[in-house]
Amino acid sequence: MDKKLSIRNLKVFATVCQEKNMTKAAKQLDISQPAASLAVREMEEYTGTTLFERDGRGMRLTKAARHFYPMVQQLLKLYGEMENEMMKWSSTSSVHIGSSISIGACILPSVIRKYNQNYPEIEVKVSINSSDIIEQAILNGDLDIALIEGSIHSDKIVSECFLKDELVAICGMFHPLAGKKQVPIDRLQNEKFLFREKNSGTRELIETVFSQKDFFFEPMWESTSTTALINAVAQGIGISILPKKMLQDQLDNHKVYSFSIEGIDLSRNYYVIYQKKRLMTVPVEKFLLMVQHWQEK
Repeated sequence: MDKKLSIRNLKVFATVCQEKNMTKAAKQLDISQPAASLAVREMEEYTGTTLFERDGRGMRLTKAARHFYPMVQQLLKLYGEMENEMMKWSSTSSVHIGSSISIGACILPSVIRKYNQNYPEIEVKVSINSSDIIEQAILNGDLDIALIEGSIHSDKIVSECFLKDELVAICGMFHPLAGKKQVPIDRLQNEKFLFREKNSGTRELIETVFSQKDFFFEPMWESTSTTALINAVAQGIGISILPKKMLQDQLDNHKVYSFSIEGIDLSRNYYVIYQKKRLMTVPVEKFLLMVQHWQEK
């Protein structure tokens, strides 16, 4: 026999046995009476016997129905316990969160702190790397969800903006550009650039925007560490362009000075990304919802 009984068939059968009335059973299950009747009929076809007989007061259980009813009750009870355990497991399991280096340094700590406060029962694992590596980890299924800056490169990933930021040019306190509000792009032609590594979201944006102005550079210093770049700039080694959110303390303490570049827009978005077709667990859904409503204090 090709047809198989479903949990739905069993639930309808058990409820009709309890109510001894098709209309009441359908109402309790929040389905239509024809749908309930169909489920019972499918079960009768499967068992090859009549399960209910109508009488003047409702429906009477046949000998077969009385025989199956206790077993169906036991199955449904076990199924309910299994569902509860699965939901409990889902809500208390772990979530593996990825982040680009910039976001991992300036935003992720406060995001994770709030998530831990709201859901202390969920184990959180974090991986921080450059945006391209984080994106590949999402594609590979190694990460559940991630926060990056810059655009993604795969149509298999969902990308949602959750925060806006901008990159700013900085120099040391003794640099000739210190204290300047705005400088023409040509003024940077002979400067020594200190930039993030290739394929980072920050570097990708800088290269894209500058190339649109036919300005190309070969950095003399590349690093995956934004802190290393800031310290190098503070020591007068060269200039850099970095996320403003990561520079506030150094700017306030005048360790570095910022300036804008004429005709250059370095505003950008931060994104939460996840795989399109991957099953989203309860912990991941909670993280996504929190990030979608994230507002920095």
